[in-house]
Amino acid sequence: MSINSWTIFFMLTLFFSMPLIQAQDKILVDEIVAVVGDKIVLKSNIEEQYWAAVNQGMEDEDLRCQILDQLLLEKMFVTHAQIDSLEVSEEEVESEIDRRMDYFLNLFQGDEQKFEDYYDKTVLQMKEEFRDDVRDLLLAQRMQGSVLSNIKVTPKEVKTFFNQIPKDSLPYFNAEIEMGHLVIKPELTKEEKDGTIARLADIKKQIEEGADFGDMAKKYSEGPSGPQGGDLGFISRGQMVTEFEAAAFRLRNPGDISGTVKTKFGYHIVQLLERRGEKIHVRHILLRPKISYAQLQDAQNKLDSIRTLIMEDDSLTFQQAVEKFSDDEATQKTGGLIVNEQAGTSVYDMNQLDPNDFFAIEDLKEGEISVPVKYQTKEGDEAYRILYLYSRTKPHVANLKDDYNKVQKIVKSNKQNESLMNWLDRKVKRTYIFVEEEYKGCTMLEKWIN
Repeated sequence: MSINSWTIFFMLTLFFSMPLIQAQDKILVDEIVAVVGDKIVLKSNIEEQYWAAVNQGMEDEDLRCQILDQLLLEKMFVTHAQIDSLEVSEEEVESEIDRRMDYFLNLFQGDEQKFEDYYDKTVLQMKEEFRDDVRDLLLAQRMQGSVLSNIKVTPKEVKTFFNQIPKDSLPYFNAEIEMGHLVIKPELTKEEKDGTIARLADIKKQIEEGADFGDMAKKYSEGPSGPQGGDLGFISRGQMVTEFEAAAFRLRNPGDISGTVKTKFGYHIVQLLERRGEKIHVRHILLRPKISYAQLQDAQNKLDSIRTLIMEDDSLTFQQAVEKFSDDEATQKTGGLIVNEQAGTSVYDMNQLDPNDFFAIEDLKEGEISVPVKYQTKEGDEAYRILYLYSRTKPHVANLKDDYNKVQKIVKSNKQNESLMNWLDRKVKRTYIFVEEEYKGCTMLEKWIN
């Protein structure tokens, strides 16, 4: 298994080992199937992760072998983390437990009672049950980080690796771009804002006179939680936008309803359902002011004027215009540069682009600006934007000039794998390891058995 596979398994371990597969009809008679140092692996550990992985569509004939391989590595990391006196704080453990529990509570819309009824355990009991597992996981990750912390890659190594790839085996890359945008949102009139606030006040009045909040949310709310009666489940501080959160946490008694709350998403009223410590269970109704065709046209015309200004005024760059005019706060200070959230970089494969963006930028040269194109913001609002082409690579066979960073990542990953395997080889020879006979047919486990 590669370093990336191990990392993915580490990320999923506690998710897989959470008892979401408790609904299985099979009752497992537990037994020890492997030992590393004084750390044991139970058959139930493998089966829990196996069925959780299958439920995620990850079924593979060698899956149990892969899971045991990962568990053995985790135990090896924990064993030597303790030998090397590596530590994780209780605060780190608690934070990680809370993060994972929040994930599973969200599967029950944040309803702790439903969660506890399903598992027949309180949230506190569940947290304590997995405390040692979380601590071991964090220790394993810290040990892994320690093993790999000094891995560096030189330009010479990158060049040597690339030159060793047979020419007919070099990968082919599609055209890739980096782009920025300047966004203009339609301006709302006072009448539209006031009208939306009045509609929301009328809905609140109906609720106060006996209408059910959930039914009214299903009927009127324009947020994604509308079909669920506006239910957002239990939320903690820091999860919601500031204005919404401040209003929600000011509510004191179950059933209390806030006044009108304005956020970047629109206008809300919020109802408190339950308070549990530092978490609150709330639902809301969201209304968005309606944007007219004329307002969209005004936004497009304004953007056209800004584009003309940039192109005709040598003293105003696209980046300066973004900082001065753009309605997208997230990119105002970065020259409008857009991050590809799928890749975690600013690079886009042209095939990943929305058709509107593709055709707007297809014929641009680096440093040129597109005509205004219609755009939907993250908040779901209609707007217009102009696109700026920062860079473009043509479709090409891999080469060092255009693809150095990609090749460098491959070389670093290979060095990390090699370093990890060398570390593991040394530690296996000095650590007590036992693997049950039924798993000795797993080819990937040979490094542990031999």
